Amino acid sequence: MIRIHNSLVGGVERQALAWLVRRIPARVTPDGLTAFGIFGAFVTLVSYALTAWSPAFLWLASLGLVFHWFGDSLDGSLARFRKIERPRYGYFLDQTIDVIGNLLICVGMGLTAYVRMDAALLAMAGYHALSIYSLVRACVSGEFHVSLAGTGPTETRLLIIMMNTMIFFFGAPQFVVSGVAMTWCDVTVFLMAAGYFVTFGYFLASYASELAREEPSRAETSSEGTRS
Repeated sequence: MIRIHNSLVGGVERQALAWLVRRIPARVTPDGLTAFGIFGAFVTLVSYALTAWSPAFLWLASLGLVFHWFGDSLDGSLARFRKIERPRYGYFLDQTIDVIGNLLICVGMGLTAYVRMDAALLAMAGYHALSIYSLVRACVSGEFHVSLAGTGPTETRLLIIMMNTMIFFFGAPQFVVSGVAMTWCDVTVFLMAAGYFVTFGYFLASYASELAREEPSRAETSSEGTRS
């Protein structure tokens, strides 16, 4: 399967991963990195919950996101570098484990006083809609798009880390819209969710049209043959 990764920070990320895989101790395995990624997501969940006592835990939440990136991005890179890939096992484990990691992170966001749970879960649903599109397209075309529309998991983590940093320094005071209490973080997360769903709809329609042109129905084929 061909991996396509054309995200905004993809070039820098590939260089960083190439540097890291050469320096990881031999005792560290791809499965160990996968587990470490989930550990990072759990650290983020717990840290977000602890922000009820102090916003300083936002820094630990951001560190958990870095841990999550480290494990999630390096497990496959390390396997390919050491030439110990198990394509079906690795693909299955990586994509299913991502669901757990994403759930931990989004639920953690929703547990804070800064982001509504419904906003966090809606953003997760939109993100997973794009992930499902990417996975289904990989089955159809043999091309696995790690990123879509120039963004991918790394850009999403960076955006969340930026949001954590801004919350710590500037806060997230609530305001009321149509009787609903919100923060600027809620607006940001809702906009992220809207962007995910709009992008999903666009790619769904465009790729379905492309496949329809490549595979005309029998009725269309018969009609063309009759006309000729």
